[in-house]
Amino acid sequence: MPISTCRVKPLYDRYQRDIELHLWEPINRFWAECYEACKAASKQRATFQAANRRLFQQKIYMPWKVRQVEEMQRLQAAAMQHKTNDNHIRKKWKTAKRFLYGPRGPWYTG
Repeated sequence: MPISTCRVKPLYDRYQRDIELHLWEPINRFWAECYEACKAASKQRATFQAANRRLFQQKIYMPWKVRQVEEMQRLQAAAMQHKTNDNHIRKKWKTAKRFLYGPRGPWYTG
């Protein structure tokens, strides 16, 4: 056995024994407190995020959703009005064409 091992081994054993006798409980307490603090901070952050999400939905998302529905209704009404006007013009043109190009019309080519 090398000489350095003969010197180091007893020191190491005494170090391990001292840790087990004097430091084991404070180390465990420290890590338990760290874990509890982490859990508390995580819960606080989750509560904060939920409150912010609720506030965001009240102040921004819900008014935006209402305006979006109103805008879609307005666009659908405008499209319907355009379609109605287009159909009316198409009917008028069909009537005028029938009159102009019909057998007794002025532009008859037949």
